[in-house]
Amino acid sequence: MEKFFYRVNGSDSLLSVAEQFGVPPAVIVKHNNLKGEISDGDILYIEKPCCRTYKADVFDTIESVAARFGVSEERLKEINGVDYVFYGLDLLIPDL
Repeated sequence: MEKFFYRVNGSDSLLSVAEQFGVPPAVIVKHNNLKGEISDGDILYIEKPCCRTYKADVFDTIESVAARFGVSEERLKEINGVDYVFYGLDLLIPDL
């Protein structure tokens, strides 16, 4: 797992930073205890796990995705910073 700090510049948004580092926005929000948008000069803690990604399908749930990839539901929630999945959500799936 790669861990580092990133200084936000004026053109950054939460989504652009998340895409830049391949981390779900919810994970950045969780690790930095964010309550709103990020601002120029903010320092963000980024934790980039060694994982593959999976785009949630229509009927996916935390339980079904965890079972499909052989990971625990709690680990899947923790690594993605979410309690549930919805269609189109990009999920990080930890390597075993």
